[in-house]
Amino acid sequence: MKRLLILIVLVLAGCREQTLRETLNSVKDSRTITDRQAETLSKVGSLFLNSLTSITNEQAESLSTVRHLELNSLTSITDQQAESLSKVRNLELNGLTSITNQQAESLSQCKKLHLNGLTSITDLQAESLGKVEGYLLYSLSVEGYLSLNGLTSITDAQAESLSKVEFLYISEALQPLIDKYKKR
Repeated sequence: MKRLLILIVLVLAGCREQTLRETLNSVKDSRTITDRQAETLSKVGSLFLNSLTSITNEQAESLSTVRHLELNSLTSITDQQAESLSKVRNLELNGLTSITNQQAESLSQCKKLHLNGLTSITDLQAESLGKVEGYLLYSLSVEGYLSLNGLTSITDAQAESLSKVEFLYISEALQPLIDKYKKR
C-alpha cells in the first residue's frame, strides 16, 4: 500500500518511469546514457546506440545482455568494457581505431564482430580475433563472422590467424593473402 501511494505521488508529480522508446529517444537525443537507462535498455534484443561516444564499465555490463549491439561512435573502450561486451552475440564497434591485446582476446568471444575502424592489428590480436566462432541456433550452425574492412595491411602470420574465421570481411586488396591460407 505504501509503495502504491509513493508511485501515485511520483506519477502525479511527473516522475513516472520512462518507456523503452522514451529511454532510447532520450539517450539518442542527449548522446549520453545513465546507468539506469543502460539497465532499462538491456532488456531489448537489438540496440543501436551509435550516438554514444563513451560508456562506463557498469553500463557496458548492463548492455552485455543485448543480442545485437551497435556502439559505432565509441573511439575507445577499457579492458573491463571489452570483457563485458564480449557477451554480446553480434557486436559493432566500428569507431574503435585501436584495441589492446586483452581487448582482442575478450572480443573474440563474440559470434559476429565488426571492428572496421581498425587500420592495423598486432600478430597477437590477429591470433585472438581468429578465434571468432559461430554458435548453434535451433540445430542450425551459424558460423563465426568478423569484419575488419579498415585494415590497410597484414602480415603473413596475421593472415594465417584470420583465415580461421569462417566469414571474414576484409578489404579486397588483402583478401588474396587470406585466401592463400584458407586453401590449406
